[in-house]
Amino acid sequence: MKHRASYQLFIWGMACSLLLCSSLTAKTTTDTALWTGGMVFFEKENDLNYSIEYQVRLNDEMSSLSSHFVELMKYHRVANSLLLNGGYRFTIRPDHKENRLYLGGFWEMTPSAKPHEADPNRFKAILQVGYQHDFNVEFDNQLMDSDSIRGVMQVSKPINKTITPFLMGGALTTWNDAYSFGIDKTRLGGGVILKMAKKSQLRCQYLWEESYFITPEKRSHIIWLRYELIFGG
Repeated sequence: MKHRASYQLFIWGMACSLLLCSSLTAKTTTDTALWTGGMVFFEKENDLNYSIEYQVRLNDEMSSLSSHFVELMKYHRVANSLLLNGGYRFTIRPDHKENRLYLGGFWEMTPSAKPHEADPNRFKAILQVGYQHDFNVEFDNQLMDSDSIRGVMQVSKPINKTITPFLMGGALTTWNDAYSFGIDKTRLGGGVILKMAKKSQLRCQYLWEESYFITPEKRSHIIWLRYELIFGG
């Protein structure tokens, strides 16, 4: 119960922060976006080994192509509650191409004392932290390299074997030739994971995103749909 209270306070804190930032923003544009695609996980000995994702993103009220990308990710578990990951993303936008290198990890903050006897329906809180270097990204109509550190907290509790609701909040800090170190984006959202079969599931999520490193600043309502398939194990 103490864990749940702490993470409820975290989510409420993120919501209040976003509302405060929104009220202080002088000029903001608003958009509705759609992110959709698929992700394939490959397991080895019942643990994540690597993954491949393809995603398409539409903006301007879901009417025009913003980008689409392919991402390859490798995973390595160093402890019961700590999973490291690193990978590469290749993104195609209407007017240029981008490359990203990523290194980070996932820390389960509510691990079971006995991993082999862990309840699959227990409450989970996972903190994701990572560093990324982007090549040839656009800031204020200029293409440049950029560095970022992202942090995301996600909490979840299955209702049954099929449905798992979750909430998340996070921020992306960035620095490059156009902007000194600062908060580039904040995100708050939630959704549900629907298990469709033993090795497949559908992730349905809503994100409220505030973008600060553009002029004027932008607020986006994002619908994110992703089909996930697992091989191996």
